[in-house]
Amino acid sequence: MAVVQISKIQVRRGQKNQGSGLPQLASGEIGWAIDTRELFIGNGAVSEGAPAVGNTKVLTEYDDLFALADTYTYRADDSFVVTGPNSSNPIKRTLQDRLDDRISVRSFGVLGDNVQICTNELQRAIDQLYINSANKTNPQSRVILHFESGTYKIDGTIYLPPYTTIVGAGSDQTIIETSAATAIFRTVNSSSTPGSPADDSSSTSLNQAKNIRIQGMTLKNTTDGKALVLQSCKDSYFKDIKFVGSWTPGSPIAKTSAAIELSSLSGSVETAYNQFDNCTVENYSYAIISNWDVDHNSFNDCNFDTLGYGVVFGEDMILGSAASGQSTGPTYNNFETCNFENINRHAIWIVNGTFNSSRGCYYKLVGNNGGLETSPAYSILKYEKNTNKSFEDSFTRTSALISGSGLGSIPYVPEIEGTVFYNLEYEKAITFGQISNVRLFRLPGVINQGYKIHYTMVSNNYISSRSGTLHIVVNSYNNTAEISDEFQYVGDDAYIDSIEFSTVLRDVDGDLTKDTIDVNITSTMPVDDQTQFKFTIEAKKTDIN
Repeated sequence: MAVVQISKIQVRRGQKNQGSGLPQLASGEIGWAIDTRELFIGNGAVSEGAPAVGNTKVLTEYDDLFALADTYTYRADDSFVVTGPNSSNPIKRTLQDRLDDRISVRSFGVLGDNVQICTNELQRAIDQLYINSANKTNPQSRVILHFESGTYKIDGTIYLPPYTTIVGAGSDQTIIETSAATAIFRTVNSSSTPGSPADDSSSTSLNQAKNIRIQGMTLKNTTDGKALVLQSCKDSYFKDIKFVGSWTPGSPIAKTSAAIELSSLSGSVETAYNQFDNCTVENYSYAIISNWDVDHNSFNDCNFDTLGYGVVFGEDMILGSAASGQSTGPTYNNFETCNFENINRHAIWIVNGTFNSSRGCYYKLVGNNGGLETSPAYSILKYEKNTNKSFEDSFTRTSALISGSGLGSIPYVPEIEGTVFYNLEYEKAITFGQISNVRLFRLPGVINQGYKIHYTMVSNNYISSRSGTLHIVVNSYNNTAEISDEFQYVGDDAYIDSIEFSTVLRDVDGDLTKDTIDVNITSTMPVDDQTQFKFTIEAKKTDIN
């Protein structure tokens, strides 16, 4: 049917908030509220089939959907979940409240698009959430700020006050990147205000940085700058963080290129009781550095790879008073089940500090200046103070240097240097026949170093079994090594004294310093004998020279 005429459609109109307000509209009648820009249509009578008499609101562009959506109920279709006092009265929440449960950096204008420089936006998000004077003392304000997958570029330091909790999508998924020679993150105390991070000189045990959590992201610095500075920070947690620097083997080693720096204001305001789990540090001059009294910080299941140094404590520290934050140096810091690989110099070097420990860690290609295990230049762990420990650590250097051919000019630089007692988590089995004064294995020839070699020997062809301990001491007075043997023997008495040990301290590399202990063996067992010698090593060193 053709349209032959269009008539003007007139609707009821008026002001909703004047007089008696919105009237009851007739069935199908449209009403426009001029003052609120709202549109309604009449329901009609119940006799017509309407479920109820009244007006139904028609949504327009001026309606606030968040205000209208006030009927969100958790698992509303699940009759087994009762959210309110009974199933007839569920807890209802607005859509606005429900969306505010999860806070994203994108709500503050942060894009993560690898283009935007979002330093100011990120800092504004953190400041407004954690140091806004209106709510910063309220535990309900200690929320989680989420970073979606993406690359977030910054050009300055982001300051983290107490209770900052930032969570990304995971390392190598959420990436915060800078090319500035400054720290990516630095902790500050709670006297900070939006836009004005507090100086650490104002920190106290009450307002210092604490209870900070960072998780699931990569911190990438493309120049010589730090990634994370914990300044007088305690009781904080860091998980699944990848620290990526720009250092490459052969480049100069600079203290400005450090992934993590730990520092303290004083003996009462320290960086302490922080925990790092499943973190990775790579391509930095230093992985972790501290010249302060920091204590009880733990690193668990972390990976350290392609570094100049691993952990360095107290290198540039002059011990003073507790008030200066440099009284004892780092103490009671622990590295457990971590991996250290491809580290040019020491994996852990403690110049000042006590009661720090490495437990169950794995060290591969460490202390070789980027070379192979047969090119050792530095000890792997170097402890210059008493009471620092190594427990159940494993070193690939041990198997490379302890025995074998081609070691004639290679000194045995020790796995662990310093005044420390330790057991090498290494078992070696060597089979020999009838021989005379032949090197069986080697050890580092450190002055005032003592060794216990726990061994068993069993002949494959004759009834001869022996279990004992070799005691080796390096004599500092005449620069020699001495050996003694305590053992129990079971077998044919004719062979009880058929195997003897001797030792010599040698200068292997010709630098006029004796550096390697050769443990030699002489066997007068029958010519067709094959004896297996299996041993482990326990070492100890004093600080008396």
